Amino acid sequence: MTDAIDAYLEGTLSPALGMLSHLSVLRIVGLKKISGPIPPSLGSLTQLTDIALSANNFSGSIPSSLWGLKNLKRLLLSSNNLSGYLPEDIGMLRGLVYLDLSNNQITGTIPQSIGNLTSLSVLDLIQNNFSGNIPVSISSMTSLRFLRLSKNHLNGVLPESIGSLLKLETISLFDNSITGNIPSSIGHLPMLREIYLSDNQLTGKIPSTIGNSTKLLTIDLSSNNISGPIPQELTQLHDLQTLDLAFNPLEIHTPPAWLGNLGVFRLSLAGTGITGPLPEWLQLAKSLTILDLSSNSISGTIPNWIGSITGLEYLNLAHNALQSTIPTEFRNLVNLMELDLSRNNLSGPLRAVLEKGNSGLFGGFKTLNLSYNSFTGGIPEDIGAIEELSGIEMLDFSYNPLGGTIPKSMKNLNSLKEVRMASDGLSGEIPIGLLDIAVMTEFDVSSNQLTGRIPKHSRPLPADGFKGNPGLLREKMMENRKALPPLSTLFYLNHGH
Repeated sequence: MTDAIDAYLEGTLSPALGMLSHLSVLRIVGLKKISGPIPPSLGSLTQLTDIALSANNFSGSIPSSLWGLKNLKRLLLSSNNLSGYLPEDIGMLRGLVYLDLSNNQITGTIPQSIGNLTSLSVLDLIQNNFSGNIPVSISSMTSLRFLRLSKNHLNGVLPESIGSLLKLETISLFDNSITGNIPSSIGHLPMLREIYLSDNQLTGKIPSTIGNSTKLLTIDLSSNNISGPIPQELTQLHDLQTLDLAFNPLEIHTPPAWLGNLGVFRLSLAGTGITGPLPEWLQLAKSLTILDLSSNSISGTIPNWIGSITGLEYLNLAHNALQSTIPTEFRNLVNLMELDLSRNNLSGPLRAVLEKGNSGLFGGFKTLNLSYNSFTGGIPEDIGAIEELSGIEMLDFSYNPLGGTIPKSMKNLNSLKEVRMASDGLSGEIPIGLLDIAVMTEFDVSSNQLTGRIPKHSRPLPADGFKGNPGLLREKMMENRKALPPLSTLFYLNHGH
């Protein structure tokens, strides 16, 4: 008799599986054609150590018979359509090491008996409909290394007793409704590497004890109600790679200079109340690859030293009060792939941004948002030949007094999915071929002074992207074609003529 089943099936799972009395491993994974309930007869397979039924289409409740499988080490039921609730009987699985019920529709509270699972290393309940408090009994789960409860409806506080879980490496509780302070006991966790507490309702200050968890790689506390200051004890975290404190009322005004010495790769202080000029210590933060300071009140100019942060791949300074041209040194950002400078008062020609340097392997733009500024001088005629734009997917020049025409060479940017040039003072015609870029899903040139006909094209582009150009004429988008049903959709412009 075989001791394992690694199945490739469709339909429902037969109750006859319960007759395989010597079966120790049941693995049926990634078969969306297998559906229906998990048969309760599996509870009679007392030799089972592993049940892996992830990424199928099972529905209904988890059979109560499974909670009596005393030899079970791993129960993996993620990415199905399971519902119902977890009973207190789950606490009978005292030998369980790995429990993954993520990406289902399980409801109710997390039972207090979960604390009986003292051998459990991984608890993954991400993306369900659990509600209520995190049980205080969690402090008994002293073998726990990975706690993943994100994307549920949990509320209440994060228990102080979490500091008893000395083996804990990951705390993932983002996208819940957890309230109260971050417990100071979080600094008692010597193995902790990742904290994901974003999108909750946490208040109070970041505990200074967090600096004691010296193995930390990631701290994400974004989108809460946490207040400042940022504790300087973070400088003790020599391995820290990501610090995300965005969209908290920190009201830090001037970020402390010691942040530049952290050596992090990813820093986000968006929406934290920063005022005044860009902090000069940023020029010393050579390790940064991602920098997000958007949605603050940063004023003054983009300084020349911006070009010294040469490792930047993502830069977001949107929604601030910057007023300047783009400095020549900007071209030194040879690795920059995503740039958002929207909603400032930046001026001068676009070319200063478009012709930044390129590292060869990386550094070509993927997304570029310069909207809602004061750039002038038109769109460069050779935009389609600029090397840094050869792989660009999103381009937004909207709401700038650019003037001029849409360059014919733009049609050569064949990775473009989204193009926005609304209210740019553009005139002339839409170049033939531009609307035929195969991957394009959005083209917005509304509220300009464009004339002529919209070129024929096969892509279904939203009509609103052409409105507000009194000189543009409507055009049939697609003629009848053999492989497709006849389409004669008219994209109405301005007043529908």
